Amino acid sequence: MNAELKPIIEGLSPSTQTAYTNSYKKLRDVLGMKDNRKLVKKNKLQDVLTKLELIQNPNTRYAVLVVVMKLYNEPKYNDTVVAYREKLKKLTRKHKACDNKKLQTDIPTFDEINKAVKKETDPVKYITSFIILKINTRNQDVAFTDIHKSVEDETQLDQNRNHIYIKGAKAIYIRNIYKTASTYGQKRNIILVKKFINMVQNLLGDKDKVSLFSKKDGSPISKGAVGSYLKKFIVLGLNEGQIVKSVIRHIEKNGDNEMLRRVAENRGSSVGMLMNEYDVNNMNKPKNIICANQEVKKDDE
Repeated sequence: MNAELKPIIEGLSPSTQTAYTNSYKKLRDVLGMKDNRKLVKKNKLQDVLTKLELIQNPNTRYAVLVVVMKLYNEPKYNDTVVAYREKLKKLTRKHKACDNKKLQTDIPTFDEINKAVKKETDPVKYITSFIILKINTRNQDVAFTDIHKSVEDETQLDQNRNHIYIKGAKAIYIRNIYKTASTYGQKRNIILVKKFINMVQNLLGDKDKVSLFSKKDGSPISKGAVGSYLKKFIVLGLNEGQIVKSVIRHIEKNGDNEMLRRVAENRGSSVGMLMNEYDVNNMNKPKNIICANQEVKKDDE
């Protein structure tokens, strides 16, 4: 098993290696392959794709398909794999949209979350919730943040950490660590909210620098522990994914395109990705065939 898996995960981040390894194990399970000496690729591709249908959750099936595509990556397999992937994409999107639709009644509105943040009195919980709601970050953006009383020279800050520091009547939030940092580079936000600044100062106390999250011994938390650390520091018992869904729902309801662009910029995402990932209305993918009367033809017309 390792001989076949090793080329797939080599050079990837630990979290991606773990995800691919789990998908590979799932693939062997659905194929009924208990002998680790046998290779998945000894199976015919069509037989493998047929067995994938046994995986009920389309998101899990897609994750396993990614591994299949890496195993069967020769040109002769391209058409078959791509056709299956496109079919599965539609199913995955429909499944996600159903989940998102259900969340319309399961999660609070943007206004309800905003009110909860305004009322929060715990500095760590307030800062965490504020950043995720207002700057629309992911968990790791918050988890690996150091807070400073002041900063004279930003070039001296640790580039492997994120930072918040006070400058007069504003807080500067610098992100070096976030999901798409390699594409978009460092991100900066200026926060002019008085309560946020007060909470930062309260958290600092007499110290010049503190980490927003750390282990009991003061060392940084591990990437794998981010979710569990943040869980109790977000208002209303929510998580980052639920909050961004609520934000997108608010944007769709109010037609706030400026806010949508701001969310995309802050998260380091495209507008299209946001709407595809967090759309609660299951909007169809735009067609690209335009008729003379400017109506859009269906694919099968």
